[in-house]
Amino acid sequence: MMILDMLPILSGATQELCFDFSFVPEKDGLLVSVYEDVDFTDPIVVTGYVKNMAWYMILHADVKVKYDTMCARCAEPVSSVLEITFEKDIASSGDVSSDNDDYIIIEDKKLDVLPSVEEQIMLEMPSKTLCKEDCKGLCYKCGKNLNEGECSCEKHEVDPRLAILKTLLK
Repeated sequence: MMILDMLPILSGATQELCFDFSFVPEKDGLLVSVYEDVDFTDPIVVTGYVKNMAWYMILHADVKVKYDTMCARCAEPVSSVLEITFEKDIASSGDVSSDNDDYIIIEDKKLDVLPSVEEQIMLEMPSKTLCKEDCKGLCYKCGKNLNEGECSCEKHEVDPRLAILKTLLK
């Protein structure tokens, strides 16, 4: 957990709090359970600040996620980097309902940044990762990786549902 002490901002002693931390997703945590096929190889790096602008507070964060997974088309290993920048409004616990997802809530003069970071990663993580943009995938018959060359399977096949129509041409 990355918890910021918000007392310096709430008391008016400063207008900005900077933070810089990294974390490894826990084996039983949210990210690992949602992305079971993804291996978070390096710690996730988070930098940012909380800024108070006349009692309107905002969280700004830059997140860098390095991960390994399999190509969605050819099943080859892929290493990728996801860089995210986001901002989120901050409110005190008495100002808004705790069910409101538009705000991060300050509780006991503390702000937990980690849930917002994990939420943003889940929103921005690609649903599928490709080894390259024009990946040809695997042959659906023999399973050969078509990026390494063509296979010897028959290329033109009639859809069995439409085969009866071919008899009309005779």
